[in-house]
Amino acid sequence: MGKETITILETNLDDTNPLFFENLFARLFKEGALDVSLTLVLMKKQRPGYKLTVLAKKNVSKIIKVIFAETTSFGVRIREEKRVVLERKIKKIVTKYGKIRCKIGLLRGEIMSISPEYEDCKKIAEKLKVPLKVIYEEAKARAEDVFHSK
Repeated sequence: MGKETITILETNLDDTNPLFFENLFARLFKEGALDVSLTLVLMKKQRPGYKLTVLAKKNVSKIIKVIFAETTSFGVRIREEKRVVLERKIKKIVTKYGKIRCKIGLLRGEIMSISPEYEDCKKIAEKLKVPLKVIYEEAKARAEDVFHSK
């Protein structure tokens, strides 16, 4: 378990074209955003809008520049917060569909979470023409077998 300080950047958007969000997210992640999310909000004059939230540990000024360049925002709220994170390990798990990386979240050595890597599962699902959900569930089950049997 680790403790760290992260920067949270937020802005409300009521007139940015939603078609642009895919590009916005890609650019934010490219600049080092840890996470990016949109929350539906009701803004002044009861207009629907979005609250853009970006978590970052570095490149904050570059991330802010992307927000201004890719949205209609005129201001970004900035705050620092502490967070607790699980220790993470990546392990390759052998499944009947092939090897899939799984992220293991540990708290003082105890497994708290097992999450198959989405891109690995997607790639195998497309190649084998098997539903993504089937691949994901198989990887999770095999990983749980491996790590909970120790």
